[in-house]
Amino acid sequence: MARRVLFITDDMQRWDTIGAWNGPHAQYAQTPVIDSLARDGIQYWRAYNQNPLCMPSRSTMLTGQYTRTHGSWNNGIALPHDSPSVAEYLKQNTSMRTSLIGKPHFEPFSSQSSMESSLGIQNSYAPVRGFDTMMVASHDLVPETGHYTQWIKRNYPDHAADYYRLLNMPEKPGDVVTMNVQSGGDTGALFVKDNPIPKELYHTDWVADHTMKWIDSMDMEDDWFCWMSFPDPHHPYDPPASEKHRVDWRDIDVDELYGTSEAERVGWLDQKPAHWKWWWNGDKFVSFEALDGHSYQHELDTADKIREINAKIHISNALIDDAIGRVIAHLDAKGWLEDTDIIFTPDHGGMDGDNGLLLIGPGMIDSITRCTMIWKPAASRSVPAADVHSPVGVMDIPATICDIAGAEVPEWMEGRPLPKDEAEAAEQGREHVYTQYESYTPDCDIRMNTVFKDGWTC
Repeated sequence: MARRVLFITDDMQRWDTIGAWNGPHAQYAQTPVIDSLARDGIQYWRAYNQNPLCMPSRSTMLTGQYTRTHGSWNNGIALPHDSPSVAEYLKQNTSMRTSLIGKPHFEPFSSQSSMESSLGIQNSYAPVRGFDTMMVASHDLVPETGHYTQWIKRNYPDHAADYYRLLNMPEKPGDVVTMNVQSGGDTGALFVKDNPIPKELYHTDWVADHTMKWIDSMDMEDDWFCWMSFPDPHHPYDPPASEKHRVDWRDIDVDELYGTSEAERVGWLDQKPAHWKWWWNGDKFVSFEALDGHSYQHELDTADKIREINAKIHISNALIDDAIGRVIAHLDAKGWLEDTDIIFTPDHGGMDGDNGLLLIGPGMIDSITRCTMIWKPAASRSVPAADVHSPVGVMDIPATICDIAGAEVPEWMEGRPLPKDEAEAAEQGREHVYTQYESYTPDCDIRMNTVFKDGWTC
């Protein structure tokens, strides 16, 4: 019996945007595949990231370590190449084959010296950080040198300009990378574009297609670990325009956390630490995930803009759900699903209009830090479905994968194998989980340590 692990991540999906979890956004969710994994698997209702930013969180998923242990403490701070890796550990201690298909982001995508970003233009697929195969895709066609970008430019050059451009790249020495701040769609919403790219060429389908191709390269008796990493629903909000019919923004109710007026939002923000209001009105540059020189106060001034953004997010989530379903059906058709453990989680959530804000930033609230974490153990392992309400973290995933693979959890991992039920969580003494945030800008230095315990955030 082979041991197979399909680890599925997506980027910036809120915990409450799948149907099974019945959160404020769940009524618009079209996620029947993820819902079925939740129904038949183990749901971790209090799962948190250890840092609410892409690179630190993904580095934690690779190393099983806290941010301040592995060193990638903010976006743009690359994970050192000598850092430990669950993929490398599995290669050295088990017979597992390893792959990562989609968005890695252990290094800055904007850097021309990034090893993972340069693979595509080199027509190379690894080994990188212990992965036998790494195929790179991101939110648009950055990195220019990634596999997905090169595939589009080589085979479908007429679609190379379809995506919203996420970053403004340096044009001359001394220039810095900046976020491309443009509006579009029906409402003039920030980071929105009606993307003309055909669905079958969009990066979500590309990630699923190449995951299935890699699976097909395995033999029946092979043990393997595949990390399938979707770039969406991260901004820019530009899923294929052909899919607009899935969710009409006019049907979306604005979350109560957006408020009914600017005065109400100001009242909420005045009760928070000062950097929240600076984040909203743009008076100070508080985080590299904020908008330097731009104001959410002015960019998100109508509820309709929030409606359209959230509709695009739900469409992106629906496409991811479709893609996951295709991969699971492919495993089933090969007769491999019975022996495949499936783990799903995003790296972090997003504001998506809460308090009049978007993206992620210096605020340790559930919409950013809480993760929809689901583990569907292989049917051959006979692990019953369960709900776990004790706190767990994404740093527990590498240790869980080691346990599935039959390998000892190495000492350098700070996480532990996920509990299979509430009784096991109690035996492990799971009472709290930590999240860290650290950011330095010319205007504001922020360091936060947060503990989640008994439903409280401290």
